[in-house]
Amino acid sequence: MGGSTCKWIAGGIIGLIGILGLFVSAHAHDTAFYILGLAVFVIVVLVIGGMIKRHFDLQEGAHGHG
Repeated sequence: MGGSTCKWIAGGIIGLIGILGLFVSAHAHDTAFYILGLAVFVIVVLVIGGMIKRHFDLQEGAHGHG
């Protein structure tokens, strides 16, 4: 598999973990699991945002802009 395919697979798995965090938060019976689920989701959003930023930064660098 190429590097691009692995990044897509990793992004998909990370996204599924974020959705799992939302399910944990939605079905929590106490505050700790509620906060944990939301924290997992927020971290996943930040990680995927970083992956997207890195992709476009690398594209921009390859074209010589900046």
